[in-house]
Amino acid sequence: MSDFTAPPTAAARRDPFPLRLVDGIAKAFALLAALALVLLALNVLVDVIGRAAFNKPFTGTLEFTENWWMPTLTLMAFAFTEYRQEHIKVTILLDTLPVGMRRVVEGVFGAVATILLLVLAWHGLSEALEAAEYRQTTASSPPVAVWPFKFAAPVGVLALALQMAATSYRYLAGHLPRDAGQAEGEAV
Repeated sequence: MSDFTAPPTAAARRDPFPLRLVDGIAKAFALLAALALVLLALNVLVDVIGRAAFNKPFTGTLEFTENWWMPTLTLMAFAFTEYRQEHIKVTILLDTLPVGMRRVVEGVFGAVATILLLVLAWHGLSEALEAAEYRQTTASSPPVAVWPFKFAAPVGVLALALQMAATSYRYLAGHLPRDAGQAEGEAV
């Protein structure tokens, strides 16, 4: 568990509007991810009940799960996870740095990660546009359209890039870490 959490309320109020907007996008995408999780569960439930009770499974459950619900669920949650600072980090070297230096290092690495994520989002967009051009479907019978959900990758990664940029700004502006003197859960 990291010693960082979402920006404190006071710091969030000091954040400029674009950062608050990025945070709002992350929260909205988290709701989309939650909706995808509910739809995945309902899809599987209908399939199991249909298979067990009526000997008629819900056609396309595997295709919907792997091409619609799972990508949406995972990719839309990335930005919110970054907002909450809950991505896994190995901080062995960072923990040895003074707080000011750690903020700079985290901010610079965040900026580099933002650039890499933007490149990844651009690549994902080109893949999604190609899938849309051909109206990509599964090879199952009946086929399931997958091309609309190919856009979850570039959209989710772009949201993560924006949130990473916001986090980088917060490190460089001194808003993170929240309490540099004590890690969360650390004994006093």
